[in-house]
Amino acid sequence: MTFSDLITEAGYAEQREVSVRSVQRERAQRIGPAFIKVGRKIYYRPLAIEKWLLSKEQVQPRSPKPV
Repeated sequence: MTFSDLITEAGYAEQREVSVRSVQRERAQRIGPAFIKVGRKIYYRPLAIEKWLLSKEQVQPRSPKPV
């Protein structure tokens, strides 16, 4: 893996269509995907984002069949 494989904090926020501050808030609350911190910069691995998204997936319950 190289730096070119990583997504910046701003790039991740743009993909999600939220502000950078929203991403920072989620990270502080430990509810976002795993991240890498290099100095003061934050990066995300695409696979970490995918894993986090899959953990948020919900199956819609089926309504009971009429008898």
